[in-house]
Amino acid sequence: MEKLKVDDLMNYKFLSGITVSPSGKRAAFIGKQANRKKNSYDSWIYGLELGTGEIRRLTSFGAEKNLLFEDENTILFASQRTEEDKPEKFAEKTVFYRMSLNGGEASKAFEIPYSVDAIKKISDGVYAFSAIVDLNRPEKKEDLPEYYDYHVIEELPYWQNGAYFVSRFRSTLFIFEEKTEACRRVTEPLFALGDFDVFRNTLIYKGVSYDHLLPQKNGLYCFDLSDSSVKELCGPDRMHIGLFACDKASEELKIYFSGSTMDKFGSGQYPDLYVYENGAVSMAAKFGNSIGGAPTGDIMLGGGANMLVSEGKPYFCSCVGTRGEIYTLDNTKIVKAFDFDGAIDCFGAAETGFVMIGRTPGKLQEVYLRKYGENSYEQLGDLNGDALKDKYIGELQEAGFTDSDGVHIDGWVILPKDYDPEKKYPAILDMHGGPRVAFGKTLFHEMQWFANEGYFVFLCNPRGADGRGDEFSDLRGKYGTIDYNDFMEFTDHVLKLYPAIDEKRLGVTGGSYGGWMTNWIIGHTGRFAAAVSQRSFSNWLSDFGCSEIGFSFDVNECGNNTPWTDPMKLWKMSPVAYADKVTTPTMFIHSLEDHNCPLSEGMQMFAGIKYRGVPSKAVLFEGENHELSRSGKPAHRVHRLEEMKAWFDQYLK
Repeated sequence: MEKLKVDDLMNYKFLSGITVSPSGKRAAFIGKQANRKKNSYDSWIYGLELGTGEIRRLTSFGAEKNLLFEDENTILFASQRTEEDKPEKFAEKTVFYRMSLNGGEASKAFEIPYSVDAIKKISDGVYAFSAIVDLNRPEKKEDLPEYYDYHVIEELPYWQNGAYFVSRFRSTLFIFEEKTEACRRVTEPLFALGDFDVFRNTLIYKGVSYDHLLPQKNGLYCFDLSDSSVKELCGPDRMHIGLFACDKASEELKIYFSGSTMDKFGSGQYPDLYVYENGAVSMAAKFGNSIGGAPTGDIMLGGGANMLVSEGKPYFCSCVGTRGEIYTLDNTKIVKAFDFDGAIDCFGAAETGFVMIGRTPGKLQEVYLRKYGENSYEQLGDLNGDALKDKYIGELQEAGFTDSDGVHIDGWVILPKDYDPEKKYPAILDMHGGPRVAFGKTLFHEMQWFANEGYFVFLCNPRGADGRGDEFSDLRGKYGTIDYNDFMEFTDHVLKLYPAIDEKRLGVTGGSYGGWMTNWIIGHTGRFAAAVSQRSFSNWLSDFGCSEIGFSFDVNECGNNTPWTDPMKLWKMSPVAYADKVTTPTMFIHSLEDHNCPLSEGMQMFAGIKYRGVPSKAVLFEGENHELSRSGKPAHRVHRLEEMKAWFDQYLK
């Protein structure tokens, strides 16, 4: 069995955006793969014949996106195939191509003078699309160079992860007519658009209008194409609306959607399932868990549909426990639609069954089909089969336990390659972000590589994690208490289960919330010989004003406190308050365009322990944001892991 190499991720195909044809006989999806030379990702469209299960690549330029079926035999997609397809400086445009699935080359269809985020067909030659609009952008071309030389901030959030300043930026809904090349704005200038869909002669969309502070609740609306009238379906003060899906077969407008009233557990409260029908909104079923979720990982790149309506019933992905599966509505109850061993990243309803992009234990993403009336599923094709061929992929061995409060905590251990129980090994505690995120038994490249390099890797879902309901996930005002205790007790538990682990050679790492917890751990115990804190935050007081979500997420997680209502509570919940207690050699990894957990948050902790002479190092990545470990440039993803290994090797081996 060969070792898994750090740059084997260059060979992985990342699958997303599965889309089903009008008849349900065909499907298409996006497949991406790292391009070593360009240090980026090529993106192609793959076609799937559901009758035969045949998968073939349809495009070859490596720059395709915004896929949709125009009819049974034709797909539409955006691409940059020539120099003319690229926008000029300070300009925007998206060029679309058509391709027949019966053969032949793609031909240019039209271009839209915006950077299109999503597009859907209304009728032949008429489309709805969304794009970001800068409301302050000058109309005159000659004014643009000076405009982009400074920034005026008037709102919160004032910047966005990976997008820099976004004050007065709005995602906007448009209608485009191919024949006239005309774009017509649907939503008002200050309206911030979420998702949208087409139902017969109407556009369905969600969002909210604001002019200084982005509200946490939003509304659901429809736009009548015949008379351009707008109707409010669910008011913006009622709840936070997440996913929604129209019943396209219904005679009258019927929409299922997830909604959280935030009345008991704040902005992190899980949603329930609602329905709009007969002109009114009502609760379809209580749920109280994620709608649209799946166990986390680092082998996905891109999104796709997580909710749809088929045969009059809603179906949606959810992370329940440690599995990501599809659930549906049975009268007034949410029930599991069928078993799936792993995580479903996106899915569609085809003629013969549900077609899915998913992750099963020990495997990369593949395409799966679950036929109607059956409870089993089959893999279609083998797009990633060669990427892990003859490589050591450690099984996630069950290591769950009951903590001192009587709560069961799910956990796992990955054995090092060529494991010998008579030897002693170093081990790494790897912690997820969120905190409303969950590990499952799906493959993590990072963890598998460390196991191949001679480390035990152990991981768990402490209180605060996803998949177990509101009570389990509620950490408001409790950061660094019950979650910290769960991690420490889990570490004790693993050491008892595996005597081969050398307790003097323990490492700890995590990103985002996992980075926060890394910072907290090193300030409260010296049991770890080395740490790597990634894309972290460390100070609830400063993070409020610096993070893109400080005014919303931070306030909620601190028990509805701001820096002015209870500053001492926020300070005592901040890892940087305990930087003077740190003795653990720690490396900090951060991205310069991370506005979710800003650079200043990681550097505060770094400066605090460096000032006291604790061995420390900061590795900062240009041109990357909060998603470095998942969608960063391929070379940066590899270098990040190499830096982590070098640090752990220095102190643990």
